[in-house]
Amino acid sequence: MTTNNLMALWTLTRRETARVLRIWTQSLIPPILTSSLFILIFGYSLGSRIESVAGTTYIGFIIPGLLMMGVIMSAYAATSFSLFIQKFHQSIQELLLAPISYWQIIFGLTFGALLRSLLVGIGIMVVSLLLTPITIHSVWIVIFFIIMTSLLFAFAGIVTALWATNFDQMSVFSTFLITPLTYLGGVFYSISMLPPLWQTVAKFNPILYMVDGFRYGFLGFSDVPLLYSVLVVTILTLVFFFLSVYLFRIGYKIRS
Repeated sequence: MTTNNLMALWTLTRRETARVLRIWTQSLIPPILTSSLFILIFGYSLGSRIESVAGTTYIGFIIPGLLMMGVIMSAYAATSFSLFIQKFHQSIQELLLAPISYWQIIFGLTFGALLRSLLVGIGIMVVSLLLTPITIHSVWIVIFFIIMTSLLFAFAGIVTALWATNFDQMSVFSTFLITPLTYLGGVFYSISMLPPLWQTVAKFNPILYMVDGFRYGFLGFSDVPLLYSVLVVTILTLVFFFLSVYLFRIGYKIRS
């Protein structure tokens, strides 16, 4: 990698990082506030009626899921919004003409999303600690799932931004796919509480494996084998990464 490549990569990464920090009231506060409200509403009101879930308090059970939900939404929104705005203003051409490879463009965009999702996760964790004690069973599993899931949805955001041609299309995936799958991915309940048929259906939801693996890092138990969760999140991350690179390489909807 030449000096020019490194400079271009550093410039893009710094720009994305600065954008996240500059609009912190939009990029960080809303997901932290939303998760805090969920903790208060579900954790205390509904949690007072549920004695325990898999041996832990209900509020302790939902916190990892809510943290993962904030990470997913933040990572996806960061790359999808940033890249689509560049397409909308046609400033994407500057990136295509710069002495930088496609995977480096993707890395620069993704770093901002990773920073945003980590800061949101830390914010939700701080709020959670103020409300209830939190234990971490395996810090390495927590780190693995938060980073890999952030990367996965950052790449998914890039794919969406390349595909979308207007703001209505931008909202299709988040509104009709990511949000429903997240709410149905075991954030608020254990799939062991479902009837057998719906347990089987739930296992076709990929977000279940991300939430479940992340929850294992905190609580030390999971509804599905941890290995399955690791494989699902790793494979999907690689698929969306290579798809992002491919779409950039062929200039999908970004070259006139």
